[in-house]
Amino acid sequence: MVIQIPFGFVSLLLVAEAAKVHQTLIIDTIYPYPTSVKPIISANYSFPGPLIEAYENDTLIIRVINRLLVPSIIHWHGMHQIGTPGMDGAVGITQCAIPPQSKMIYKFKAEPAGTTWYHGHVLEQYTDGLYGPLIIRRRNELNGRHYDSERILMVSDWYNNCAHTHLLRWYLSPHNSNGYEPSPDAIVVNGKFTQSLFIPLSGSSRVRFRIINTAAFSMYTVSIDGLPLHVIELDQTDTLSYTVSSFNISVAQRVSFYISLNEIDLHYTASGGSATSSLFIRFQAVLSMYPVDIVNYIPPYELPRYPYPTFFNPLYLAILSLDSTNAPPTYRASQPTPTLQNTVTPLDTNLLAARPLHHNDDGIPTATHYLSVVIALASDKDGIKRSYLNNVTYSSDANYMHVRPDPTQGITSDEYAPLLHQMAIKPDSLGISPPRIEAGSPLPTIQSDGQGHYLVPYQAVVDLYLSNTDVDSHPFHLHGFNFWIIATSDYPEAEYLYYDNYVQRDVVSVPGSGWAKVRFVANNPGAWLFHCHIEWHMSGGMALAFIVSPQQLLTQGYTIPKNQKNLCQALREFNAENETNN
Repeated sequence: MVIQIPFGFVSLLLVAEAAKVHQTLIIDTIYPYPTSVKPIISANYSFPGPLIEAYENDTLIIRVINRLLVPSIIHWHGMHQIGTPGMDGAVGITQCAIPPQSKMIYKFKAEPAGTTWYHGHVLEQYTDGLYGPLIIRRRNELNGRHYDSERILMVSDWYNNCAHTHLLRWYLSPHNSNGYEPSPDAIVVNGKFTQSLFIPLSGSSRVRFRIINTAAFSMYTVSIDGLPLHVIELDQTDTLSYTVSSFNISVAQRVSFYISLNEIDLHYTASGGSATSSLFIRFQAVLSMYPVDIVNYIPPYELPRYPYPTFFNPLYLAILSLDSTNAPPTYRASQPTPTLQNTVTPLDTNLLAARPLHHNDDGIPTATHYLSVVIALASDKDGIKRSYLNNVTYSSDANYMHVRPDPTQGITSDEYAPLLHQMAIKPDSLGISPPRIEAGSPLPTIQSDGQGHYLVPYQAVVDLYLSNTDVDSHPFHLHGFNFWIIATSDYPEAEYLYYDNYVQRDVVSVPGSGWAKVRFVANNPGAWLFHCHIEWHMSGGMALAFIVSPQQLLTQGYTIPKNQKNLCQALREFNAENETNN
């Protein structure tokens, strides 16, 4: 499946007024590969799920029906949910899970514009296929002059075994004392394995590619043989054209670029040494991410399975058909590729040198509050390697991450009382102190309850300093907000080079044994998850929750909707009938 969006269709809709966009997603299992016995958790019986698109400020009304045998949920990644905090789709944070044979209707404004995705957010379901593209268009797409058509490519890990019932149980067990993350068995792009995805250009000579990393674990280096890549979007931030030969993309990040066939290297033209009617698009897994020699490693839980053997091929090849005949390239993939002229090699994974298309004339707001977050992995008393933020591994019955006794006061770990609901019920009794001055920072430091919940004042401008004690990088995502990436240990100069115009993203890759500094404005009351987007790490507790201004939440009129109360009650009844703990 190639998700192709003709430019003419986009132009036709530019005159439309803000609209209501309706969609139904049915969550169920499918078996798309005849040689594989692994069930895929799908939306609408396709893998990936269907494209959802709207224009900025449209209202999305999406009915999600759960036909699985276990609870499920959908998170709308990158949507800020201003005024609709209960629509974020984070189990235990903003709502109860959707029990089997039940549904929930999500209604929220399509903002901000850009390339993003929706995915499961409970029981590791997106690792098993529950994801799809979500494109929010601008009515005035200033970078639209660069391209005639679009393609969406969703790159992901493929595991031969089911994530929650098989891989997670091995990962979080004393038998895995080293804490090795489950190793992917292959790479898939748009549900296709290597050299089986053909992308015809269908007459287009200037094409925008929207790349979405939907992997559970892997980072990739993306390139196209013989063509410079003009980056024009990072997550949902438009940028000035930033021309590179390749770039890295971490889990949950999105990068848009355009290509022009007028710039193809002469090596691949009719007069060149490798004349061809098609080119390889390369997704090279970054091997340093894996704790083992993944090319030769056989996990202890693994059995030989189809459609692919156990041994991992770190190079995925898609085929860009220049003449739309879908013929493979005439040159070998192992053949050296020419060095491209007038391109740069990015200094860092987050592409901080890319400049925002829209300069903030008022500059970046000065920080008013501070929080240092130390990232670590360590063994608990049972010999299980868990993830920690500030020495706390996140635990919540509501999120099926129970690792310690439930608190008896303040914010409780209640499967049927998400944090957002607790904010509304007992705004003054959450058991978290206000910010205070502490050693190490002249700014007031955000305080927590010691359980991974941090109370943030309304309109606070918060500097987060993420210190990574692990040797591997971690992609951190903040729900409900974008943040400015001020600098990282890979590019510390960015803080001074771009001090009045940092790039905004919603996922930052924190370098291994390094740091990242980001800043956000807490102008969106609610309960918002902040977590590593590597699925294994989040399931191991690498998460915290920002509780942003309970009083302001109530001032703005939030009450717990009746349908969400009914959803929690339905989940309670399902669990009682099935005596389930998932």
